[in-house]
Amino acid sequence: MAGYNYYEGMSNNALDAYEDGKKPLSRITALDLKLAGWRGTKAEAVRLAKSEFWKPCEWHHSGGTWYNEVYFYDPVELVESWNDATNEERLNALKKEEPKAEEKRVRGEFTIWGGTRQRPRKVGSQPFIGTLKNNWIFLDDGGKKKASGNHIRWEVV
Repeated sequence: MAGYNYYEGMSNNALDAYEDGKKPLSRITALDLKLAGWRGTKAEAVRLAKSEFWKPCEWHHSGGTWYNEVYFYDPVELVESWNDATNEERLNALKKEEPKAEEKRVRGEFTIWGGTRQRPRKVGSQPFIGTLKNNWIFLDDGGKKKASGNHIRWEVV
């Protein structure tokens, strides 16, 4: 049933998915997995989802104004896929690692903000040198900045 449940803060379809035992990966507990018949750990289940052995069964929009897609997983499908898989497929799924992120040295500057929350104003800019890894720049002076941010300019050194 389409629509939005403002009291619960999610769509009616997402509520139906919760009732069917389907949840986002971050909401699935070890008890949910155990009740579905999973004999492994939650960490193994998460690793299988990240390696795409355990695929999401559906997705729903998140609340608010962002409308991000939230993927829902069914623990029963994990158990069925695991039981149907050969030993070789199981080992490959558990061993599959995320590719190592390439690190690059970068330099640039980001905007410094002042004022109030309701009336922010640009105060200046701060130069930096750091290391780019995935979409984050880890600053040599400490801290990190999002590389795709609106108020940051950088270049590879």
